[in-house]
Amino acid sequence: MITDVDEALCVLLGRSLPAGTMVRLDPPRPTWETERPSNAIDLFLYGLRDDQSGRESGWDETRDARGTVLARRDPVRRCVLSYLVTARAPKINEEHLLLGIALRTMIFTDQLPPDCMPETLSGLGQPVLIRVAESDPGTLWSNLGMPARAAFAITVSAPFVPTADTDLAKPAEKIRLESGQNVAQPRGPLAPAEPKRWVRTP
Repeated sequence: MITDVDEALCVLLGRSLPAGTMVRLDPPRPTWETERPSNAIDLFLYGLRDDQSGRESGWDETRDARGTVLARRDPVRRCVLSYLVTARAPKINEEHLLLGIALRTMIFTDQLPPDCMPETLSGLGQPVLIRVAESDPGTLWSNLGMPARAAFAITVSAPFVPTADTDLAKPAEKIRLESGQNVAQPRGPLAPAEPKRWVRTP
């Protein structure tokens, strides 16, 4: 799932950026300060967590035309992926231009379009949600031991779909109901009287 989201984000950004701009998944490196930069947007995956708000409940069942359950799977789970988005270019104003285009793209994309996603992700039939994070990435730069740069963070909520269980018991073809009790003859005053017998004595 992670590599599928990586690929989809690269396709989404690549469509809006100027020709010749690369979209990379490289983490920030101290050598950036001495490297000759090229036009690029870098997506750095720095966080993964369970998305409690996106949890589903109940079973998802697949049935045939007769209503027989063919497969059953656990509810879908979701994971939040956090990315740091930075720009690299020979000049600062060029970096800001690229970063602005990337920010605009993310702000106006609530969920990944199906044609941006690989089949393994789009085929799940579940939305992949994008949001520009409210957190300030300045602390992240400090933790990486690097000078702060212009950047923003995004969060992506992607589905984890469990494998369906098809090893199910076959449905019953016939049902036979038995009470398991024998009908007792009535006793007591309401019981029918036995017929009288007359015996002739000599």
